Amino acid sequence: MICRIYDIPGATLDQYDQVDQTVGSAKPHGVHLHIAGQADGGLRVIEVRDSTDAIGHYLQSGLGEALEQANLPEPHITDFEVHKLDWVDDARGHP
Repeated sequence: MICRIYDIPGATLDQYDQVDQTVGSAKPHGVHLHIAGQADGGLRVIEVRDSTDAIGHYLQSGLGEALEQANLPEPHITDFEVHKLDWVDDARGHP
């Protein structure tokens, strides 16, 4: 599993919501966790996915175009291999 952290300086919650609305709320294949919020004058998005291939597939399936339409700045990206992923519940509080 891969954890990818996107730091997007100057990005807004409105831009994030625009992308979210465009791609929809269905859980993409290969994703285990998605967290987004304001941080350090922009946005930070943290995702845990099966692999970098899963990330690339999702970008090509519509996310990349949605990011361009929202005019988001280029993110600073940090990846690392996940050693352990624990205590993850869905948005309704269910494991």
